[in-house]
Amino acid sequence: MENFTNLFLIILLIIDFLMIGVFIIFYIRFKKVLKLPWEEIKESIEKAYELVNILEQIKKTNSNVPSKNADLKEKVYKLFQNGYSSKEIAKKLKISEAEVELILASKKMKF
Repeated sequence: MENFTNLFLIILLIIDFLMIGVFIIFYIRFKKVLKLPWEEIKESIEKAYELVNILEQIKKTNSNVPSKNADLKEKVYKLFQNGYSSKEIAKKLKISEAEVELILASKKMKF
């Protein structure tokens, strides 16, 4: 029984050394993460949140004003539904053909 206890303690000691070795390896691998400038990162995140809040306020104040892009998209959709090709729509609205195709692709219309 005493031999079994001694063997068990030796096995536990070996496992402890292995675990210490694994922790040392992880520390060496992830030492760079511990040295990051966390204060600067935190400040950058806070500034980003402030900018997002400002953009949301701007969006709320401008939400009642119809955008020129929405009008342009509606014109492109209507002309396309009336049978105009993307080239004809581009000429008529004085925009590039690629822009017309992009607008139509965003609505999943085949041009």
